[in-house]
Amino acid sequence: MNKQKRTFVILAIVLAACLAGYLGLLNYNKYKSDDDSESESDSVEALSLDSSDVKSLSFLIDGQEYSFSRIKSEDTSDETESTESEKTDTNSESSTDDDDQWVCDNDTSLKINTSKVTSLLGNATSITASKKFDSDADTSDFGLDEPQNVVKLSTADKTYTITIGEKNAMLGEYYIKVNDDVYLSSTTILGTIPDSIDDMIATEDSESTETESE
Repeated sequence: MNKQKRTFVILAIVLAACLAGYLGLLNYNKYKSDDDSESESDSVEALSLDSSDVKSLSFLIDGQEYSFSRIKSEDTSDETESTESEKTDTNSESSTDDDDQWVCDNDTSLKINTSKVTSLLGNATSITASKKFDSDADTSDFGLDEPQNVVKLSTADKTYTITIGEKNAMLGEYYIKVNDDVYLSSTTILGTIPDSIDDMIATEDSESTETESE
């Protein structure tokens, strides 16, 4: 009788342990699901602009600010304009963007590689972040007072200033400031900013590539 009782007690303990494990697994899966959903929704939109709305931009090269302005191509022929006028509004807008060129305000004699500007704009006009800091957060250690670069984008009615601070080595993301708001972002803007203004100048090879892409 004592042996049967001990067996029953052991089975009860095993059953209780299995039940506890099962409930624990259910709670873990629920927590994991909630955590994954929260992570997916944690992405914050720091800046979203239509790059075609940007009329001018500027950034730092070796500490000096260089600014660039969008201009209409002077090489558009009357025949091309006539053909474009017969296209739909969407296609016309796209063609207009293709015809736009950029001039360096610091030296208007330079012939700028449009694809370089387009690449930079692609990164600067669409920025997502993993975190947005509260307005009263201490950001003194984010490197925003001595930024790695400052990019300015101007549309017809507003200017956006993107200040790029230190990189968080652990997370691999940058502290950035878009106008008055501070974020932690994996932005790749710095990778599209040249080391020299010479890198922005169009060459025969770059012109051939742009012509083929059109």
